Amino acid sequence: MRDQHSPDPSAEDGFPDRGASRADGPPPPRREPVFIGLPLIVLALIAVILGVQALAAWSEAGDGRLHAMIVNHGALATGGLKDEFAPAPWGGLSPYLLHVFLHWGWTHTLINAGALLAFGAGAMRPFGTGLKASLGFLAFFLFCGVCGAVFADFAEPYRLMAGASTAVSGVLAGAGWAAGGRMGMLRLAGPWLLINIALGVAGVFMNVPISWSGHIGGLLAGALTFPLFVRVFRERRV
Repeated sequence: MRDQHSPDPSAEDGFPDRGASRADGPPPPRREPVFIGLPLIVLALIAVILGVQALAAWSEAGDGRLHAMIVNHGALATGGLKDEFAPAPWGGLSPYLLHVFLHWGWTHTLINAGALLAFGAGAMRPFGTGLKASLGFLAFFLFCGVCGAVFADFAEPYRLMAGASTAVSGVLAGAGWAAGGRMGMLRLAGPWLLINIALGVAGVFMNVPISWSGHIGGLLAGALTFPLFVRVFRERRV
């Protein structure tokens, strides 16, 4: 959502002083930080995702015990596949939340981190800034991830699922809401929904190594609840 107010043409905002003489020449160009404008909560989530993948890769190359613990906490086995793995912690509930931080290799990790980088700032913008806003975005991100995992558990009876794409699918819908309201959400979320429906249909005839149902569950959760999360957690300026 773009700021509808015009910027204040002041030196503090990087504009030259209108009263300055042209003989002074143009001001030197400012060097902007690479991640300027990206909310800290989005960068923090990406950092955790990358950190968990680095730890998982390092532990897998070792004796494997730490890697097995990481997978046990974060990988969601659905349906009949649950019987082939040790019970997950928290009464079997930990993967529903923690799967968003576990990935199957660096390619999987970087794709999801890149998608969160692309859509996270837009979805975060309506929340505002501050601790309450950041906690609201975090709650929305995790809620979409949990919904995606629950939907996958019901829709795909034999899947070992992990990855942030359940939550990122919800963030994509949120970015659409932020950019153009309901129609903006439909324009952005609609194609992703159709792609995953097609993947689900294809999965009837062949093995599709993508949790299309997790994407759909997270996407629908984000599409339906983003305005509510913003209303509850938005930081209002006094």
